[in-house]
Amino acid sequence: MNPATKKILVVDDDELLREFYKRVLAARGYEVCVAANGLEAKEYLTATPDFALVIIDLLMPVCNGYQLIQFIKGQPALAKIPLLAVTGFARSCAEIDQVRKLCDGVMLKTDFELNRFHETIDRLTGGAAGPAA
Repeated sequence: MNPATKKILVVDDDELLREFYKRVLAARGYEVCVAANGLEAKEYLTATPDFALVIIDLLMPVCNGYQLIQFIKGQPALAKIPLLAVTGFARSCAEIDQVRKLCDGVMLKTDFELNRFHETIDRLTGGAAGPAA
């Protein structure tokens, strides 16, 4: 692997979405790790805190996205990692505003657009090292 390759952690309880994110991000040159819930993500982050971005689903079993965000923000070694919340459910506009205050970006699964996703990822990470070979 290229030492300039940036790592992204995808945290979502939906296996199909984890694999989708992994494929599209790897195709753009990112190294992608996946976790099915916040507890698995905490283990990844504790073992290797050098992620360029964490993509977080908010509603997950075991340890939800909100709990994971608080964990990350509370750890000095992790607190500067950009966070992108991707959720399919928000109870209100106030809830989305709260998530925007906690994260560096928010995307709704119901309003997902691949080009905007790529633009957001590149903005938050500073761009990939280049397309995967």
